[in-house]
Amino acid sequence: MAEGAPGVAPAWRSIDELAELVGAYCWLEHRVFELAGAWATGGAGGDDVAGTAELRVWCAAASRRHGALAARWAERLPVRAGVDPAELVRAPTGPLEGALEALAGGSGGPGHVGALVATVLPRVGGIYGAHLESASPVSEGSVQEVLVEARRVLAGEIRGGKALLEGLPGAAEGGARLGEAIERAFDATRVFPAVRAS
Repeated sequence: MAEGAPGVAPAWRSIDELAELVGAYCWLEHRVFELAGAWATGGAGGDDVAGTAELRVWCAAASRRHGALAARWAERLPVRAGVDPAELVRAPTGPLEGALEALAGGSGGPGHVGALVATVLPRVGGIYGAHLESASPVSEGSVQEVLVEARRVLAGEIRGGKALLEGLPGAAEGGARLGEAIERAFDATRVFPAVRAS
């Protein structure tokens, strides 16, 4: 549902709830930045990184885009007396951090990139979409700007990543196997519980 649709009221979030959300978004985007960057450069586990030169280039570009999104989220962290904004950037409580750590431990071959493209990025896009639907333009206008931009970036990356992975050996099977564990981690983490209509 779009903002302003009948029956959808903007959510009222406290400054603490919004800080938790933005800090978690910043953490998540920074984690994707690290994953894709390590796979692009070979830092995650040897020379099977990304499997092909094209996949390395895709990972490098994705890393750059997610680093920029992490910076945009960091700019939106609330500034309050006695609170260090950097302390707000942390993983949400639950198994998601461990699942992404396990994904990071891989070589970045087609299966790992497939899990990023088919599972992580769509789930992040869904979280951003849920927040956008319930965001208040009055108190969250600057957050809405980043949500819209991030969803556009994610949609393009998913399309490009799927096209690139199509036909690469191990991409579909490895991505599905790894993706199942990540899906369970997203579900069990109850990622970003403040994304709800009030």
